[in-house]
Amino acid sequence: MASHEQSYRAGESRGRAEEKTGRVTGSIKEKAREVKDKTYETAQQAKEKAAQTAQEAREKTAETTDSAKQKAQEGKENSKGVMQQTGEKVMQMAESAKDTVKQTLGIGTGPGEDEDIYARKDETEEPAGYKHTTIYKETKY
Repeated sequence: MASHEQSYRAGESRGRAEEKTGRVTGSIKEKAREVKDKTYETAQQAKEKAAQTAQEAREKTAETTDSAKQKAQEGKENSKGVMQQTGEKVMQMAESAKDTVKQTLGIGTGPGEDEDIYARKDETEEPAGYKHTTIYKETKY
């Protein structure tokens, strides 16, 4: 009977070993599932963070582009104002030059031209033959 009892105990030991192996295997499988889930969550968080960072970058780029466009428009408007002022100054200078030439040549100093301004020319001659012309403007009060 010893062999039957030994066989029984061997079967019992084997059953306990299989049960213990099953528990350990189940525990390992559970840990593996937990690691897999944690890895998936971490990957999802990284994916969401990357998408958020990309969106923020797009928004910042759009803001920078809008700001650059606005500054360019302001610069264009400022240039336009400067050009207009410069044009007006050039026109005034040309008008002034025209008036000076007219007065120097005695054109437009007759009656009705500039009734408020009288011009008088004095010419002097040096012994060497050089002539000097002085124009005086007088305003009527």
